Amino acid sequence: MYKLVAIDIDGTLLKNDKTISERNRECINKAVKMGIKVVITTGRPILGIMTYLKELDLIGEDEYAIADNGATVYNTKDFSLIHERTLTGKDIKYIYPYMKKNNTEIELHVPEGGLIEKDAGTVFPKKRMPYMELKTIDILKDVKDEDKILKLLVFGEPNVIENMYSSIPEELLEKYTVVRALNHMFEFMYKGSTKASGIEVLGKHLGIKREEIISIGDELNDLDMIEYAGLGVAMGNAREEVKSKANFITKSNEEDGVAYVFEKFCFGSES
Repeated sequence: MYKLVAIDIDGTLLKNDKTISERNRECINKAVKMGIKVVITTGRPILGIMTYLKELDLIGEDEYAIADNGATVYNTKDFSLIHERTLTGKDIKYIYPYMKKNNTEIELHVPEGGLIEKDAGTVFPKKRMPYMELKTIDILKDVKDEDKILKLLVFGEPNVIENMYSSIPEELLEKYTVVRALNHMFEFMYKGSTKASGIEVLGKHLGIKREEIISIGDELNDLDMIEYAGLGVAMGNAREEVKSKANFITKSNEEDGVAYVFEKFCFGSES
């Protein structure tokens, strides 16, 4: 029997309008009542999933969430950390000159929110994350060497990001985990921080083996957890690279693909 189900948020649990379907919500509630750990596992910071944790009633003494692509693992009773791996300001100053170009923008995520530069939105206009409080800074001047940084994000047009991501200097790849989460963005994190590493930490904390874990996702930053889990599931709307590594391909995020996984593999029913 599967004891833990790790679920990505965007493109997986959420529909395209960023809501959770009634069927998905009911299946998650049923699984929790059965004693299955349902763990939101996301690249978002913890502030970016609070609304959904509340909606799903996944805040409590024995409930957990994995955020920042595995760099942080929380007990949601009081949002205390049971695992944290962060960069330092010194790391940021090392990475920054390689990544800051005329056609890119840099954003930092810290425990309190996001840090952006004054030119944010001029090079790559985009809707900023509505769940994050953003502060404008001069990264090289204002970030101190000892500051705790969850991750550094590089934004740009998809073709720019594709070219940069495929030519990241080896010295950076040796020192940091680099994940391309979206077409227009990739991010630097503490070496070894992935969604899979967060799930592994939580599994050990709870005494759950990897073969007792289901992971469900759709994007490139879900690949490692899909490969790690006993049952790795790709959404019907997932990238082909993700589908090729999955044990099972479920329905899309618009077709209650998450609920379908619970019904098929946890409840013994499907429709």
